[in-house]
Amino acid sequence: MEDIKNIKYLLRDINIVRKKYEEREKNEDNFNVFTVLRKESDEVYLHSRFLSALLDPNGSHRLGTLFLNSFLDRIGSDFDYYEKSLEVYPNNQNRSEYKEIDICFIDRVAKKAVMVENKIYHEDTNHEDKGQLENYYGKLLEEDKIPEDGIEVYYLTLDGHEPSENSVKLSGKYPKLQDKVKCISYSVEILEWLRNIVKECYNKPSLRESIIQYIKIVENMTNNDISIDERKEITSLIGMNEDNLMSAKLLIDNFNHVKWHTIYDFYIELETELQCRGFEILHKPEEKDITNLVHGGPIKRKVDLELTVRKGNVPVWISAEFTDWLFWGVYNDKKIVSKEISSKIKSFIAENKVFTQEGIWLCWKYFGDSDEERICFPDFTEEGTFRLISPQYRKVMIQRLVNEMEAFINGVLKY
Repeated sequence: MEDIKNIKYLLRDINIVRKKYEEREKNEDNFNVFTVLRKESDEVYLHSRFLSALLDPNGSHRLGTLFLNSFLDRIGSDFDYYEKSLEVYPNNQNRSEYKEIDICFIDRVAKKAVMVENKIYHEDTNHEDKGQLENYYGKLLEEDKIPEDGIEVYYLTLDGHEPSENSVKLSGKYPKLQDKVKCISYSVEILEWLRNIVKECYNKPSLRESIIQYIKIVENMTNNDISIDERKEITSLIGMNEDNLMSAKLLIDNFNHVKWHTIYDFYIELETELQCRGFEILHKPEEKDITNLVHGGPIKRKVDLELTVRKGNVPVWISAEFTDWLFWGVYNDKKIVSKEISSKIKSFIAENKVFTQEGIWLCWKYFGDSDEERICFPDFTEEGTFRLISPQYRKVMIQRLVNEMEAFINGVLKY
């Protein structure tokens, strides 16, 4: 009990520090043109395009190869190119991805290329017979005739994690690919590069402010948005005495258990709420799935949690994939979804544009009105996931989720 009491005192003091800096932040200018125009997590239209605009020597920044060379140096690239024959995609003339590659540098004279696969929250989109990175790599080899030793492959994520095994060797056609992939992150390489190049823009105010605003987005996504003063104050507070030090250690040592119980309680409480509202449970995650997700190793923890329910003959899947936010919708499973219900769903979503219809999904949507509310169980650094530790917040979010599903089902059955 003494340990719990000490933790309460430590959290109380950290809370005082947090509120002090939050008050300061309220008076700061937090306008950001990027988040006004795009979602913070928009990989293609925000991140890939802005990064490539900086990396393109012919970009409107008019600083030539300065940013590109700085980037190549930061990621440890051996990419040698001729400036006149270098192509960077996307660019001002061609804003599309080059052969679906998020960011690509290619020099057909030097016969060299760099491909950067940009992954923020989405998982690899592998085909039945070929992985995503295999697909892009093969196009550079076979269509552009770039030799293997001339291709560099970078996998860019928030935290620097590796691509899925299938992405690099599903077909087995390119055995060298797995060893060629270098993992880089927004939290380290991109942030450090941006902070370095912004110093070169002292006499270009529009460019400088654009990079500064983009840095703030990256800091927020990677949880690097706490000021140095606040970090120092928290560090001093933890190291102030033995009780604070050991209380912080106790929290760290047990946080995986906190995550496990939060996810477990979420599904137990969600199941209870669904059954109270007349839903039939068809499939639910097992305890071992949650254990693997939280406590498993690099391969074992890649678990997708899926809950399938039905009401009024309308089945609904609630899916928490390993590399995506929690979403719900109706899977095109003809064994469960009747032709009549499928037709009603298509009519309903034709008039309700909040749903996406693609691939094997008749319709689906992310749960949460903003990035701050989105849930990603493998990542408790996400605010929406972390807040689920609170039983009160968890109850509110579960009720909202079930309300959404009920409204959807009622809407579908009217057709």
